[in-house]
Amino acid sequence: MERTFSSKLGVGLALLTFSGFVKSKTPKHLLGLMNVDTQHSMLRVPLTMALLYAGSNQSTLKNTRAILTGIGIFYFAIGAIGYKDKSVGGVLPSKLTNFDLIYHFGVGASALWLGSRSGRMVKP
Repeated sequence: MERTFSSKLGVGLALLTFSGFVKSKTPKHLLGLMNVDTQHSMLRVPLTMALLYAGSNQSTLKNTRAILTGIGIFYFAIGAIGYKDKSVGGVLPSKLTNFDLIYHFGVGASALWLGSRSGRMVKP
């Protein structure tokens, strides 16, 4: 379950990252919902790479869970900071939307839950 979540989230982030680099219209909001500006995409690159690695068979389950925990903390923190300041201290000029905040809290909570399972519910 952890690897599947990591893989799917990694692929989704890869698509969002790509759209942030090629979308030229300002403000850069995909379908009017999500922030996809270049700065946001730069933040997504290492997260995408980590998630794709965590979802691969090369990663141990322990590493996958550690990466998910780190991603969860990061996403939850961005959601909390974005709730107070939608431009996250000026880092995101197109500002987070309410959909972005819900997405960050949802992904953060899911990743934290999956990352914290530490051996429970393991399929052989």
